[in-house]
Amino acid sequence: MNWGKIVEQIPAVIDRIRKDYLLQNMTIKDDIFGILEKLCVVVYYPLENEVNCGFHTKRFVKDRLEDFVYINTAKPLADQVFAAAHELGHVWGVALEVWEAAGETEALTIDEEERIINRFAAELLMPGDEFKKTFWAHMREQKLIPNQVKVEDLVRVMVMQMNDYMVPYESVRRRMIETDIASPSVGEFLLDNQVMIQEWVSAFSKDQNTMLDRVTSKKTIPGLRNLLEIAEDKGLLDRYAISKIKKDFDIVDVTGMDEVIDISMSGDNNGEE
Repeated sequence: MNWGKIVEQIPAVIDRIRKDYLLQNMTIKDDIFGILEKLCVVVYYPLENEVNCGFHTKRFVKDRLEDFVYINTAKPLADQVFAAAHELGHVWGVALEVWEAAGETEALTIDEEERIINRFAAELLMPGDEFKKTFWAHMREQKLIPNQVKVEDLVRVMVMQMNDYMVPYESVRRRMIETDIASPSVGEFLLDNQVMIQEWVSAFSKDQNTMLDRVTSKKTIPGLRNLLEIAEDKGLLDRYAISKIKKDFDIVDVTGMDEVIDISMSGDNNGEE
């Protein structure tokens, strides 16, 4: 496998995604969820004892193969964001596309697919030029000299990068190497001392009042409430099934006034000028 040639193909895929979704902002952050929801059914649900942050699967729905993605909302938000970008790569079929574009003729293995998808997610969420620009800007802000930086200060800058792109620490560590900000030996040093460094990451995250460690515990499938209302009205599901789904996803019945109001400014323009 020619890894360098494979990596060269990834930006073209990302450019297509940006054009298709009119993404002007280089930093996608949690907008990734909205992109993913346009392509497949996304299930957000917290599972405390689950190691995985998310996964992708295909299921037949009315004789048609559909994509489903699960996001574990018991994980920190930064992990959820990266998981969503990773699963987007699977839904889009990125690995096979870049594999073939790179001229590879052997069968794509699962390990190779995961490696390609991880690199795709990293480049989508942390574009190389933008990532380097913000990193060196933070270095200047902290008045740090590249060849004399303390590990503690480097980690502080890495947490700033985590906050800028809403990604986990490990993603930033890897991206620093991929963008030639840090040498592989520096990356190995950070990896070898990850227990101590994670304590610093946690402390600096709190100092910056970031949302990185926030656990959303969200329970939803976008549009689920409307689907349940339709199913209930048409008798597609029995009351027990509907009640159980509502309980599992914390869906509260909404009741209120039946009065109709006119929200137009003039009362007769139907929202048109």
